[in-house]
Amino acid sequence: MIGLLMLLAQVGSPAVTEKPIVVTARRLDDTRRALDACLARKCPPSEDIDTSLAHAENQFLAGDYEAARTTLLASRRRNARFAKTLPVPVSDLSRANARMAALVGMPDVARVNTIEALDALKAGLPSNDARVLSQRLEIGDVFARQGRLTAATDMYDDVAKRARDAGQPLIQGYAMLRKAVLYGAMASIDSAYRQAAQRAIRAIENADGTGLEPFKDGVKLLKARLAVFDGDTKAIDAALASMQKVSTKAPILVFAPPIAADERGRIDGTKMSSLQIRGSDNAQWADVSFWVAPDGTVRDIDVMRQSDTLDPTWLERATKALAGRRYQPMAMAPGSPGLLRVERYSYVWDRASETGTRIATRVSTGHVEILDLTVAPEQPPGTPSKG
Repeated sequence: MIGLLMLLAQVGSPAVTEKPIVVTARRLDDTRRALDACLARKCPPSEDIDTSLAHAENQFLAGDYEAARTTLLASRRRNARFAKTLPVPVSDLSRANARMAALVGMPDVARVNTIEALDALKAGLPSNDARVLSQRLEIGDVFARQGRLTAATDMYDDVAKRARDAGQPLIQGYAMLRKAVLYGAMASIDSAYRQAAQRAIRAIENADGTGLEPFKDGVKLLKARLAVFDGDTKAIDAALASMQKVSTKAPILVFAPPIAADERGRIDGTKMSSLQIRGSDNAQWADVSFWVAPDGTVRDIDVMRQSDTLDPTWLERATKALAGRRYQPMAMAPGSPGLLRVERYSYVWDRASETGTRIATRVSTGHVEILDLTVAPEQPPGTPSKG
C-alpha cells in the first residue's frame, strides 16, 4: 500500500493553485519578524497569507511541523472569510494546512482541509476553472491514500467528466490515469482488482479527443506493471523503451515500487512488537536529492540533510524504493544528465484515541510522507507540475 501512496502523491498532475515550497535563504528569525511586523500594522489579508505561508514553510524546512501548523491555523482563522475575494490565496492556506496536518499525523483533518481548499476556490472561481478541477482531483488523491477507494474513483470519474465538458484534456487525462494507477496498485495486492485495472486502462486507450495522446502512450507502462506482477520483470523497461519521449521541465512519474516492509509489516528498525511501542511525537525527516535521467531512470540519490533523530532503516528502505522509480523518457540534449529533484521524506505516526477515552496517542506503525521541494518554473494551469 505504501507504493500506492507514493505513486499517487508523485504521479504527474495538473498544475494546482498553491505556490511551490521553495528552499529559501531567509533565516527563520527573519520570516518571524516579517510576520510579526505584518500583523502589527494590520496588513491586508493577501499579505498576511503570503507572509504566514513564507514563515510556515521556513518552520517546515527546519523540521518544526507543529509550529508550522500553528502559524497556518492562526492565519486561517484571520483570513478564511475572504475566500470570495481571494479564492486562490485562501485555498493555498487550506492546502498548506492539509499538508501540515498529514505530517503531524492527523489524516482526517488533512482531508477536511483539502475539501476546504476546494470550497475556497469555488467561492470565487467558475466551477469549470482548471484550478477548481485540479483541487477536486486532489480530494480524490486524499480518499485514495486513506483507503476510501470507491470515493476516490467516483471523484476521478467526476473530474474526468467535468474536464471533458470544460475542454480541459490534460486534467481529464490525469483523472483517468489516477483511476488506472489506483486500480493497478490494488491489483498488485489483490488480483480481484485486475479486471477493474484493465477496464481503466482501456478507457484511456479508447478515449476520444485531442490532448490525450500522452496518456494513451503512458498506459503502456501500466499494462507492463500488471505484467510485472505476473512475473515478467523486464516488462517495465521494454515499455519505457517503446514510449515517446516528452519535452518537459517536470518529469512524469509512471512507476514506483513499494517500500519493502519486514515480516511484521514495518519499515522502521523497531524490534519490539506493536503492543510494546507507540509512535513518537518527534518529527523524523530527510531531504533527498536525485537525478531523473533522460531514459526515465533514477540516479545519484543523496541525503542532503536530516533531522537530529532519525531511524536509518525506514530511510534506507525509502531511498531503495526511490531508486526503482521510472519516469516517462524525456527528450533532452545529448549528454544531459537529466533533471535534478529534491524531496522531503517524513516518517509519520498517525494520532489516535485510546479506546474508551479521549486521550490522544500515536499508532504503533508509521508511514512515509513525501513532499516535492524542487523549485519549478511557473507554468500555466493544466500543465504537469510534479514528478
